[in-house]
Amino acid sequence: MRCTKSIDELYEEVRDFDLVITTDAALATALNGRIDKPIVGPFAMTPKQIAGHVASRVMGVPLYSELKVISTVSSETDLSMKYVHSEIENIKEIRQYTKDVTKHLHTASSKAVYDSYEAIPTLERLMGAFIPEDDEFYKGINVAVIAEELFNDLDKHFIPISHESISIFKDEEYSIERIYEIGNDRQLAENAVDLIDPSKSTDYAIVLNTGGAIADAVRASLYRANIGFINALNVRDLSQIRDYLQFITMALEFSTIRVKHVKELFSNYNGFFNKGREEFLLCKQDESDMSEHAFELWNVMKNIGKMTYREVCDAICDRRVKVQVGILIEDLKVADTLIRPSNLNEVKYAVDNVKELHHNEEIPDNEKRGVLLVDCKNSVYIDRPVVIYLGMEQDWNISVVGKPYIDVEDETDKNVDRLNALLQQGNVRYYLVNSTKGGKPARPCMLFDLIYRKPIDSFSMMCRELVKGRWHKPVDELMPADPSKLGPADEGFASYFSKSSFNNYYCCPRKYLYGSFLTTPDEKSTEFGTLIHSFAEFYICYPEDVRELGLDHFVSMISERYSGLSSPMMEDLDVAKIKQAMSTVIEYIDHLGVKDAPLDVKLADKRHPNRFMEFLGKEYTSSICERDIRSEKYPVHGQLDLVWGGAITDYKTGKASTPADIANAMTFNSKVRYPEFQAPIYLSLIQQEIGNKGRFDLFYAMDNDTTAATGETPITSNVRSVIVHDKTLKEIIVSSKPLRAFLSEYLSKNLRQDVDGLMSVIQEIAGDDPAEWDKDAAMVAAINDRLNTKSKSTEPGLRKIASLVKGGILSYGSIIEMPQSELDSRMQKISEMHDLMIEQSKVEFPAQPRQKCKDCQYFSVCTKEIIDVGGDTDE
Repeated sequence: MRCTKSIDELYEEVRDFDLVITTDAALATALNGRIDKPIVGPFAMTPKQIAGHVASRVMGVPLYSELKVISTVSSETDLSMKYVHSEIENIKEIRQYTKDVTKHLHTASSKAVYDSYEAIPTLERLMGAFIPEDDEFYKGINVAVIAEELFNDLDKHFIPISHESISIFKDEEYSIERIYEIGNDRQLAENAVDLIDPSKSTDYAIVLNTGGAIADAVRASLYRANIGFINALNVRDLSQIRDYLQFITMALEFSTIRVKHVKELFSNYNGFFNKGREEFLLCKQDESDMSEHAFELWNVMKNIGKMTYREVCDAICDRRVKVQVGILIEDLKVADTLIRPSNLNEVKYAVDNVKELHHNEEIPDNEKRGVLLVDCKNSVYIDRPVVIYLGMEQDWNISVVGKPYIDVEDETDKNVDRLNALLQQGNVRYYLVNSTKGGKPARPCMLFDLIYRKPIDSFSMMCRELVKGRWHKPVDELMPADPSKLGPADEGFASYFSKSSFNNYYCCPRKYLYGSFLTTPDEKSTEFGTLIHSFAEFYICYPEDVRELGLDHFVSMISERYSGLSSPMMEDLDVAKIKQAMSTVIEYIDHLGVKDAPLDVKLADKRHPNRFMEFLGKEYTSSICERDIRSEKYPVHGQLDLVWGGAITDYKTGKASTPADIANAMTFNSKVRYPEFQAPIYLSLIQQEIGNKGRFDLFYAMDNDTTAATGETPITSNVRSVIVHDKTLKEIIVSSKPLRAFLSEYLSKNLRQDVDGLMSVIQEIAGDDPAEWDKDAAMVAAINDRLNTKSKSTEPGLRKIASLVKGGILSYGSIIEMPQSELDSRMQKISEMHDLMIEQSKVEFPAQPRQKCKDCQYFSVCTKEIIDVGGDTDE
């Protein structure tokens, strides 16, 4: 590397000249800051600064602003602002290297843009026609030109014939003493910020690729350390303008977006929604679903098509933000324009791409002073004592291929010289690089191959010492607590299992952990279930109100809310679905004969009050509905939908399960995809509550929905009953009257004719295990003799009966029957797993999935690797 002259050395060399010309604006500023004698007029200037200085005199009219240029060309050519802007940027780049621009324009539209652009008074047009000897600006002065080889075609128009060329290089070599190889972008940023003294932040500069991911990491680290920095990277960093435009964008989709899409945006404007509304259509919400200010924002979104950009700004922005947004919309001349998708796209494009917009100047105070962030691709001199270089890898490459108007060799030489000088800025320098990039060892920027005239495959080839590691700020060690001394501090995790939390724990302890403190979004089916549960409770407590007001009144009351979870095109179908579910609930409750329910619980005392009761001003509900019971024997609790006639009823609004599925789901190690232990947990609770063995009924409100609507199917067909007996499994089989009725149709013709005779033989001589019955020759012979048949269907018939038993539970038709011993064993297992959960909560909840990890609703947040559960589940 060639040694570069410092700014002070350059100043000493040019201090006696009247004018110094350099293409590096930072160097011009630094030289002007070192003037140590009286001087009239400018001293160090760039060609662009000189052009701006003489423009009004030379052109005779003011130069057009960037925005005015774009709007003028767009108007004259009838082309979109976006297209015009991109073409003008392309034209300006080509003009930097050649005056023959049209040669490199290949469409009629781009040539039309160029013709219109060339007729406009612009800085580039002035620079391309400028002749130094013809202008009074250069008369009678001595001119020095620094690094003339770095000037582009336009810049060279400002070099007078009589001038002194000044090189930025010395006849010495420069070598990098030490490079720190650290880790990744985030660690580079953290270590760079650790080097900075917050009280002297203006002494530091950080050189990096400002268009790369590392720029975000650096800004985040500076924010965390509360260190000011000069942020001149991109307008999109201005969150106020971003939020304003995002608000309008969302508002134009008001009828189709959901609360989750705007929840964070509303919070930026101090507007908040009630918990659990994320999946609702935004347009279906009302004042009760959000804070007062959120409702004001909601109304702005609703009426967006009738508002101008200024009116929206006044409605949603605070005083400080109104200044920034106001300047933007005034510059774009849209302040009093009605908002439409077409003009919004133009505004968003201008914000992202037009650099001269005044809102670029509206940078917070803590981003006007402090650490200087420098772009590695277009900078040379940096007037800061301490310079930190981050990266120096492949993202520092500057591509010059694919641009026929560029002399590749000449431009590459310029880039090499710029980088050579850039790496020698400041009095103290730190070079920080990644150890790997994309899973491979990080490779230095390709320009280093040209600087050193050989392939540079690693940073160790560029320096005398490569230091691996990182700095860190020492913190006091925090020792983990002694588990033996935790005492009652672990009681937070010792809460009783609900049916859902145990299902989670059984599936995977990690799933239980996440389920304990994370909520999953309320889906359409969840909200539908909640509505139907609420209606059932209301009908039980206030049946006369339902009859008096009519079912349609309640349907309309909640269909507005529920249809908010569905597509607007599905609204009619949703309403029909709600009405059908409510109708079946009424029929079922009437079938149970629920009458005169005691109104003995204050609605205000309920954790989740019934919405129908709130709407209609009711003050009391019943203790037989939505009753939360905690077991006195086992570590479980449950909310029972309805307790009536010695049984629990649980309303289900999803797809109906078969009795076999229910029995299988509550059997340990059955490999079902979705284990469900609600039945044993609730049966243990009803036994405590009522004192008998109990029955658990699952009522599927939407089962047989098509035939139920026509009255073809009895309401009992929607019920699955789980019944506990104080008998053995064999005793249940031979004594169950519903089973005998089922077998009279289920078995073959030769056996179904005398089910009672079959059961009497089983009772007399069968063993306890139904799976062995078909192998008992004496029993088969006794059955054939009793039924007076020699049919070969006896063994298959016994196997059919045995197939109804899974995990010690009998399931058939719409009934599940189980011995008390099976219920007790399940509850004992749940208690043991609760004890294990408590012990794990003191250390760690392990990842032990019984289902595929990708089927878990917490898969996206789990911090464990995917674990193979060893084959497919039953489903």
